[in-house]
Amino acid sequence: MSKFSKIGLGLAAALSFSALATSASALTLRVSDSHNADHSTVVALQEMGEAVSERTDGEVDFKVFSAGVLGTESEMINQLRTGILDIVRTNPADLEKFNPVYSAFLLPYLFNDDESATKAMNAVKGDVFETNLDTGFRGLTWNIAPARNFYTTETEIHSPEDLAGLKIRVPNSRSMARAVELLGATPTPIPFGEAYTALQQGIVDGAEGSPAALIDSKQVEIINYFTFDRHFLIPDVMIISNRTWDKLTEEQQQILTEEAENYTLRVDELEAVKNAASLEESKEAGVTFIDVDLAPFKERVKPLYDEIAENNPEAAAIVEKIEAAQQ
Repeated sequence: MSKFSKIGLGLAAALSFSALATSASALTLRVSDSHNADHSTVVALQEMGEAVSERTDGEVDFKVFSAGVLGTESEMINQLRTGILDIVRTNPADLEKFNPVYSAFLLPYLFNDDESATKAMNAVKGDVFETNLDTGFRGLTWNIAPARNFYTTETEIHSPEDLAGLKIRVPNSRSMARAVELLGATPTPIPFGEAYTALQQGIVDGAEGSPAALIDSKQVEIINYFTFDRHFLIPDVMIISNRTWDKLTEEQQQILTEEAENYTLRVDELEAVKNAASLEESKEAGVTFIDVDLAPFKERVKPLYDEIAENNPEAAAIVEKIEAAQQ
């Protein structure tokens, strides 16, 4: 089945559920996540929906679409803005296309570590989630995705100089590609599903992601070196349609907000277990893990901070608050 056929079937299913929700007293929220059904975010979304349904006595429940059945994350955001979807779990690389404030979270080395990221996100979420509401959506909650690191088939990376001349697979994000370029490599945008073949055939020399990404994609079969440089620690964001939000009573809004916070904690729990297991599995597969001094890497990406300060005042203000929250 083609990608477009899958999207068409997904949309038909979404519209079908829309009709059912309209005809019944319950409000069924159509929730989408591009991750597979067993991914931490999807599992946590399912649990969140069950909790919301229980606490609202069945007046609000979730229908979760996973595995990208409704298309790319950008397509899902557009579907949310047009009323086909109600809630979407997505990432700043797609959100920045609609709201420039989200560009702040695509800066490399923005957060010191997971604990600092949690503290900083709690400090700025109010400033971020309810800005530029004319986009048609607002933020509901967030979760920290695992840190992204460089991994390669043949070259050990101990410093930015080791990245020179290497072609590194990156997502289709201008901000992320620019960061990898400043760090010394040649960014090569390739869909995640095609990364294995690109690495296997030598189209790229490496990619970037987490130990869990190595296992999930089976790239561990062809990767030999993994460098803990933590260049990206990017929060995923759960967004909700303004129209959907306005349909909820104040009590339902409060319940949804509280369960969204529980979702964040639950994803953290699930991801911690998954990444620990993935790290051990990768070591057993023969991957060599390398720790590095981060200072030379951070120095290389300073121009990105200067650019955002000059060209994106909304995002720059968030960066300042994030940095202050980590001191």
